[in-house]
Amino acid sequence: MNMRTLQSSVLFKAGLITGVSLVLGLLFDYFFYMKMPGAAFPLYIILVTFGLFAVAGFLNKKISEKALWLSVPLLFFSVMIFVRSSEILIFLNIVASMLLLLLIARLSFEGRLQNFLIIDYLKIFFLPFKFILPLFQTLSDLFSPRELNKDQKVLSQVIKGIVIAVPVLLIFLILFSSADLIFKKYITDLINIDIEPETVLRSVLVLIATLIFTGAYSYIFREAKNQNESQQNVNPSNFGHIESSILLGSVNVLFFIFILVQLAYLFGGAGNISAQGFTYAEYARRGFFELIAVSVISLLLLLAVEKFIVKNNESHARGFKILSTALVIQVIFIMVSAFTRLTLYEDAYGFTILRFYSHAFIILLAIVFCMLLYKIYIDKRENAFVFRGFILVLFFLVIMNFFNP
Repeated sequence: MNMRTLQSSVLFKAGLITGVSLVLGLLFDYFFYMKMPGAAFPLYIILVTFGLFAVAGFLNKKISEKALWLSVPLLFFSVMIFVRSSEILIFLNIVASMLLLLLIARLSFEGRLQNFLIIDYLKIFFLPFKFILPLFQTLSDLFSPRELNKDQKVLSQVIKGIVIAVPVLLIFLILFSSADLIFKKYITDLINIDIEPETVLRSVLVLIATLIFTGAYSYIFREAKNQNESQQNVNPSNFGHIESSILLGSVNVLFFIFILVQLAYLFGGAGNISAQGFTYAEYARRGFFELIAVSVISLLLLLAVEKFIVKNNESHARGFKILSTALVIQVIFIMVSAFTRLTLYEDAYGFTILRFYSHAFIILLAIVFCMLLYKIYIDKRENAFVFRGFILVLFFLVIMNFFNP
């Protein structure tokens, strides 16, 4: 197999796994949304195993006989869910079916069940965590195929950045809309689409099921690939500057728009708020926890991008530094907004110990963001950043003991 063929197979494999997983995700919604598991359960299990065999067939991989034999008890327990009426038996049969599926995933191309020790059986419960990295690798292969020329690769990176940015922006948009009534009003007026909550929920369920199956199939066939392909053909997946610029740039724009709303209304006086049909108390005394959630997610986002972004001689590119700095500054302003809202809430409903800790947590989080900027600009060692975080937490607990709230 030459390099060109191998690279093409990587894209084909990613597309095949994702396509089969999407079909299973849609079928999961069709069979199980607001329905009790019955006759649909064994049928769905058959479709899941058929998907495994179909992917193996297209990729010219032979599944181990040990894994094939496990499909017999799997089919039995899945059918018993439909046959038996005892709730305990139904629960046990579902658990047995899930564990057998995980065993099949583990043994599809290597290993013998007869050689399993107690610890090996216990590890099966944690096997889904091993699906995470293969999932991201498959998505990376799907949106960044290696055989593209330079112009096509740039376009692929742009598409990948947009695909990553859209769900992140959606999460922030939901949190901002929940936190700020006027921001929600503007978004509602701008996006006048009547989407039923049930549609959103079902779409999320389809997405989750699709990602789970994509991760599972990716894990199974990545394991198979490691047996047949040399490690020199496996390149680590990095987060490019184009993708990171699209992601962080779009998040910065959204945050800037939200901050403009805060400047005009939360810090602009009650007159501006009343003009929108709200009282100042109604507007300001909500949104604290949503804004803290925004801050925490922003921190995790920056940590992830900083860790996986491509570096030049272990140094970050200027564009990433500018975008990350802008995001940190805006997040700190959002935390000031959260601090203000909490203070107004306390003026109305009183000061409690929990609210004291909330104030302290905002300050702690702001310091962590400053430490992250220090890591990006000066000391890029991850262990040093973690150590400084450890010392910070110790100081935080010491100070809390002195305050004795």
